[in-house]
Amino acid sequence: MKPFINFLFFTITAFFLSSCEDVVQIKLDEGSKLYVIDAFVNDLDGIQTIRVVTNDTYFSNREAPPVSGAQVILKDLTASKQFLFSDVGNGNYVYNTNGNDTIAKIGHQYELNVTIDGDTYTSLAIQKRTAGLDSIRAEYNDGDNGFGPPEDPFYFCSLWAKDKVDNNTDYYWVKTFRNDTLFSGTGDINVCIDGTGGAVTEGDLDSNYFTPPATFLGFKRYQRGNTCKVEIHSISHDTYFFFLQAQAQINNGGLFATTPENVKTNIVAPAGAKTKAVGWFNMASVATKSKLIP
Repeated sequence: MKPFINFLFFTITAFFLSSCEDVVQIKLDEGSKLYVIDAFVNDLDGIQTIRVVTNDTYFSNREAPPVSGAQVILKDLTASKQFLFSDVGNGNYVYNTNGNDTIAKIGHQYELNVTIDGDTYTSLAIQKRTAGLDSIRAEYNDGDNGFGPPEDPFYFCSLWAKDKVDNNTDYYWVKTFRNDTLFSGTGDINVCIDGTGGAVTEGDLDSNYFTPPATFLGFKRYQRGNTCKVEIHSISHDTYFFFLQAQAQINNGGLFATTPENVKTNIVAPAGAKTKAVGWFNMASVATKSKLIP
């Protein structure tokens, strides 16, 4: 939507400047302050991070202003445990498992509590199972595409993973890295249902191979010496559709853009809170593998 708004703003400004000598200042409504909570926690060993920031004005190019001094607690309601996340600055609240037992377990129900200025914002999530990740395969391309001059040789990587075939529909977020750097562009939200385009509840075998486009890993290119790393995160039904809506809004631009809509949230503000909250909470099981391109 931004390109269209920029175009519209430029057109309006040009019209006024060409029609009169006085410069017209247009004041835009900046909207209400919101807390933004990004809480995607998983069962990988190491540092788990929850971000708490505030929203910023539409045309601002700075990072979202961080919230400091919040109390962030993750509760395992199934095991009657809780984990306090520490404020390390810049809106980051962390918990380090330090090689101990994971804080995230399949089938457990979790509650997130974020307390800011006496108001506690909450969310609930159940951790789902992940898929079986068999391998990553690298395919060499000599750069000759048949159209125009040849390119430098490169490798494509593809995912070989299996989903359990039963009456439980599974939703996955496939994250792809090159040399531990996550591909995080607007076109890199790779989510799927049962590893395919839809639910698979019957099959000849107890598991089903993932299918394109999920297996193509965003068509990213790799060179010799690069490492391709893949993580398959389990996500809930609602998280899957949250990603689809977010992706649609991110890519909603141009002359034929639709009216923007608020992306849904599963963060609940307490009654009477002056500041509302948006964002998302998900607990994930993760399958991961890496492949060094020889």
